[in-house]
Amino acid sequence: MLRAGRMEEFVTEEEEPWYDQRDLEQDLHLAAELGKTLLERNKELEDSLQQMYINNEDQVQEIEVCLSHLLSRACPSQLQTFVCVFVNRLTGTMETLQGQVDSLTARVEELRTLEELRVRREKKERRKTVHSFPCLKDLFSNVEHACT
Repeated sequence: MLRAGRMEEFVTEEEEPWYDQRDLEQDLHLAAELGKTLLERNKELEDSLQQMYINNEDQVQEIEVCLSHLLSRACPSQLQTFVCVFVNRLTGTMETLQGQVDSLTARVEELRTLEELRVRREKKERRKTVHSFPCLKDLFSNVEHACT
């Protein structure tokens, strides 16, 4: 059986919060900063990917103009050689560009996943905070009712 003195120790320990408010605020601040950084990086990668598509379209147009110019002035044997070289180079360039696009697309998806995880974690932390402070719980429930 527990003595009365031991029971008082147990009750006192139970009343102490499981977190430090400053640590919680710092964690939320860091999570917000991380989320902001991830969003900025995601935007940069999406812009870079879009620029690659635009550059690719511009290059295709330039190639078409050059090709039509060359075809109008070349003899059949030159055309055959030119086409072989052109196809080989174009295939290599396309494979390189596709690799870059795949890499950037994977990175964008990775950043989106990280952002989703960050948002979920922030929501979870907010719920912990709300449940830890009854006055915040009332405040958030009032806000939720006002928004709906």
